Amino acid sequence: SSRFVQKPRTVAGLIAAHLADRSFDTMALSKPEMPMKSSTQEDIERSIVLANGLFATAVTMVVPTRATLVLAMKNGDTAATAKVMGLMSSCAAMLELFINPVFGRLSDTFGRKPFLLIAMALDSLLHGAVASRPKSLPVMFADRVISGSMIFCFLSPLNAALADIYGTGPTLTQKTARLQMYYGIGACIGPLIGAKLGGRKSFAVSAALFAATYAWISQKLPETLADENRKPFDLLACSPLRFLKLFRQKMTATLAATIGLQSFGDYLNIYDINFLYLKTMLGYGAEQVGHFASMVGVSQIINGQMMKTMSAMAGRKGATAISNAMYAAALVALGTARNTAQVGFAVLLMAFGHLRAGAVTNYLQDHGQAAGMGAAEIEAAKSNLTAVLKVFMPILYGKIFAWATSNGRNIPGLPYFLIAGLMGVAQLTFSSVDPDKSSKSA
Repeated sequence: SSRFVQKPRTVAGLIAAHLADRSFDTMALSKPEMPMKSSTQEDIERSIVLANGLFATAVTMVVPTRATLVLAMKNGDTAATAKVMGLMSSCAAMLELFINPVFGRLSDTFGRKPFLLIAMALDSLLHGAVASRPKSLPVMFADRVISGSMIFCFLSPLNAALADIYGTGPTLTQKTARLQMYYGIGACIGPLIGAKLGGRKSFAVSAALFAATYAWISQKLPETLADENRKPFDLLACSPLRFLKLFRQKMTATLAATIGLQSFGDYLNIYDINFLYLKTMLGYGAEQVGHFASMVGVSQIINGQMMKTMSAMAGRKGATAISNAMYAAALVALGTARNTAQVGFAVLLMAFGHLRAGAVTNYLQDHGQAAGMGAAEIEAAKSNLTAVLKVFMPILYGKIFAWATSNGRNIPGLPYFLIAGLMGVAQLTFSSVDPDKSSKSA
């Protein structure tokens, strides 16, 4: 078939080929620099953002209940629960480190849609397994590790699909903000539903919603990668160290380093320590943690609109500076919070900072594609870089929290203060270059 650059030689490639053959025919999309008609763009964009919203709802539905189930398995031992949750997150990042480059490169060869479907199918099966055996730690561990790695294996081709239809210029920043807004809507609704349903039921409904997202993508989202933009499959490009390719040039290296530093504060990277902090310092249970997660989701929705406004008024560089500063302030506020009102104020500040890496990522797409990398390859390389860091983050945060609250020390917010400092370093790193100066899309 002319659809593919070459016959698949891996198991993942065979699955991708099968799914691609069963999907809608590839639409006649233009290259990113020559977008299709607006009506077609809008239809596809709508399918993408709604898929992201459904996905976020399914993912976050188990945020307030997973830790509660593990806590019960550990007989209420918060410290033991934090260690297990941290180990789960680290193992998920380790698996992601190997899966991301494979999915990214295959996505640039066979298209985005097959890998979106694979991620949804696996997540549905795994959450269903937890629902059937909610007291099994091995099942819970396997679900957290594999489904956790699938989060970014889904988001990478989804972001690449958006770049397929809008290119890599300033427009993509605003479209990415809308994509994040829909993720925020899902992240707001999911925890509320999960907290109401409780452990086992939350996983069952989440599994059903992943299946519904699979059906939505299968029926509503056409393939966005045009035949002329597909790249030959290269096994060497699937190395877990593929992110090092981003460091061959000063511009992409600086942008990648900025994203890496910013990722220390990503919500998915700190929700384990959030649970530990809120449980220990404020006595929050599953329902309160669910409400907190929903508040964060609301702040993500707000930030989606705020980022559009800030980008329009201050430009991409200005919006990044504001976002980094506000998110650092939010972390300091959270680390000093001792009541719900103070936690709410911290979340309010987050509404200005969740998308701090959005413009930087778009600059990276711009310069990376100019260097010959594919859109999904860049996304996968970026995700691999952050996955390397995520292997150590949960363990690091747990150890810092334990040190800061033992032997008479009372600095429970120390992990948040460290992350806030890294946001400042990220901004200094980003400010050391001018990504607009040599940008081909500026």
